Amino acid sequence: MTPRTSVSGATSSLTYAAPVLRVTDLPRSIAFYRDRLGFALDFVYEGFYASVNRDGAHVHLQAGAPTPRDQAAFEQQEAIDVCLVVHGVAALAAAFAAAGVPFTVALRQMPYGEEFYVRDPDGYVLGFVQPAAE
Repeated sequence: MTPRTSVSGATSSLTYAAPVLRVTDLPRSIAFYRDRLGFALDFVYEGFYASVNRDGAHVHLQAGAPTPRDQAAFEQQEAIDVCLVVHGVAALAAAFAAAGVPFTVALRQMPYGEEFYVRDPDGYVLGFVQPAAE
């Protein structure tokens, strides 16, 4: 990562982006991300907000009702809420399958690489994508 110099001469850089997912049961979501997806718990703040990460990819979880949506239509359109770029996508898909993680799209080859999608307990769809070699 290359720091950028601003107009004032100070340097800055982005370190990561963390989508914030509203979840109905924070402890259940933390357990799912930790125990089934292999994320580590970074912190829990006052029982309503948490951060998990795996290999530098962060997801924040906030207690509250998710925005209602037609889940079946969302999945039928192969839409995702979070895209995570990975290496070793086939091994990761196998590990998630062994852990009983629900898939919405099985491992497949696409023009841009290989990918699969999984659903968390609140219906969020996470896409795991390994870009094609350039």
